[in-house]
Amino acid sequence: MTQVTSPVFHDRNSHITDLIIPCVDVTGGRTQLPSGIPGLPDRSDAVAVAASYAGDGANKLFVDVIDPWERVEDYLPPLLRRLKGTGLSLLVSVGHGVVPSADHVGHLLEAGADVVSASTSMIENPEVVKEAISRYGGDRFVIVINSRPRETGGWAAYTHNGTRKTSVDSVELARELGRLRVGALLPNAVDREGVGQGYDLALTHAVAEASGLPVIASGGCGALEHLTEALGKGGATYVLVNSMVHSGRFSIAGIRDSLMAASPFA
Repeated sequence: MTQVTSPVFHDRNSHITDLIIPCVDVTGGRTQLPSGIPGLPDRSDAVAVAASYAGDGANKLFVDVIDPWERVEDYLPPLLRRLKGTGLSLLVSVGHGVVPSADHVGHLLEAGADVVSASTSMIENPEVVKEAISRYGGDRFVIVINSRPRETGGWAAYTHNGTRKTSVDSVELARELGRLRVGALLPNAVDREGVGQGYDLALTHAVAEASGLPVIASGGCGALEHLTEALGKGGATYVLVNSMVHSGRFSIAGIRDSLMAASPFA
């Protein structure tokens, strides 16, 4: 496959809606949990959920495929092609960011992914990720850095969806990824997931400063003010939203209007 650059990640002058990245969790080709978005004929249809986000003004979608690679071969390529039909740019993670080979990345790109996510493989098998970056371009990758605070300060990077601690420092990893010029980093505050108390702003800011790359705030968002905090004090370029929109509590359009009212972010 020839290298094709993808203008998925932009600077802070992007349209306000472009800063919001909804996430859909997928297993077996359907959403992990039924959506609460009003009016969906099938609340577990990932394409219907994506189409709703697109109709509300979203430009990107993070597709978090929880199943391991050996379980997605039958359903994932056709699913990505259907998701691509919504007009959204697709950021795709499989098996909690495991990348078996550069060829596997190529298969996702051919099926419709605009950007592929790596996490565990960037720590346990970085040469595979670097080979894929060399082959397809750094802008086709977003690297997730699952992180937890250390008692001594700073953050440790975790693998396998934040379940296995490593000796890798999250900020030092971000600095290395800045040198690789990947498309964006997603520092995920593992302890804050599902809590709804807000992003780890210090982590987000430290990763942004160390890498010089666009950063997607992740982990802990539960209120509209958390989004403006991440884009302001947190130094994030984008905000990932999952349960707050998948549940139907907030819409992409409602979040957009709130961000527009708060812009420029403090």
